[in-house]
Amino acid sequence: MKPLVHAVVGCGRVAPNHVDGFSALPGAELRWACDRDLSRARALAREYGLPQVTSHVRDVLADPVVDSVSITVDHAQHYELAAAALEAGKHVLVEKPLAMTVEEGAALTALAERAGRVLSVVSQHRYDPVVRAVRDWLADGLLGQLVSGTVSLQCGRDDSYYADSYWRGTFAGEGGSALVNQGYHALDVTRWLTGGLAVVGAAVGHTAPRGGMETEDTLAAVLRGPQGALVTYQVTVASSITWRTRIELVGTEGSVLFDLDHPGTLHLAEGGDALRAAAREVGAQKAPAPAGIGYYGISHRRQIADFAAAIRDGHTMAADGAAGLGTLRLLRDIYRTARSEGTAPGGSTAAPVSGHAAPAAAATALGG
Repeated sequence: MKPLVHAVVGCGRVAPNHVDGFSALPGAELRWACDRDLSRARALAREYGLPQVTSHVRDVLADPVVDSVSITVDHAQHYELAAAALEAGKHVLVEKPLAMTVEEGAALTALAERAGRVLSVVSQHRYDPVVRAVRDWLADGLLGQLVSGTVSLQCGRDDSYYADSYWRGTFAGEGGSALVNQGYHALDVTRWLTGGLAVVGAAVGHTAPRGGMETEDTLAAVLRGPQGALVTYQVTVASSITWRTRIELVGTEGSVLFDLDHPGTLHLAEGGDALRAAAREVGAQKAPAPAGIGYYGISHRRQIADFAAAIRDGHTMAADGAAGLGTLRLLRDIYRTARSEGTAPGGSTAAPVSGHAAPAAAATALGG
């Protein structure tokens, strides 16, 4: 069988997780490290043994040997780079979010379908064993009817995280902050587990901004599931804690509390005998050490394995383009509702986030 030849476009914080995932995949070959900063591409290639480096994505897309690419760059470049890769006949694994706007996201999913290529948005926590188990318990009725949920993420980002970045903390480059970046996975997992969420209300806070960020540092929302369950959601990047998530789901027959940290942990499962027995099995599982930043977890490996399998057999992934588009619609609805709420605490008015203009510096990644 021909190996799956892969390239990584963007050699920053999350790139090692992609390299690790494809390195652990039988029958896969990593070929290119691409970054607008050639020194970063060279450093990644040297550390992990990738044979080709470039600062121009056109070199990657023109290589007929390359089957697929990871896009791990700032949010504002996702649409342009993913579209170029799909048009070049490559399968695409793009870091979240799928795009900056719903219109761009819909265009990408349509393009992938026309091109007959796999488009997947990184939602690695959908592949966490604890999350998979909870999804099975919901499907099997072990929690009964879902009636409520509480979702929270608190994390700490210092001034330099934003001040030293040309795109973080900006509407043009990031499209928001606390929700679309750090809070994305908790929202995505909850939407997947509940079968969909609609926005009841939302508000943003710009109360303790880091490094001159113009976007929200805190956000809270009330969401409703398809059967009426109410979910409260909150995220902040202004905590003194580096990273901590909690997702609690309450049903008429049982309740669960778990996190998306590393390793993902089931903190509570109360209900009938079947739920308690299933919970004991999950608690006995051990997770390997993550390849990159700890709270990214290890499940990039699982999603990448699913991505490669979908390329081979055409099955629908749990984290395909349509799934990414659904979460993008939800977070944009949250931002839209929060914007209409008016002036945020601290006197800041939520700025528009539905449109964007890419930072001028971003164009160099295309080699233009």
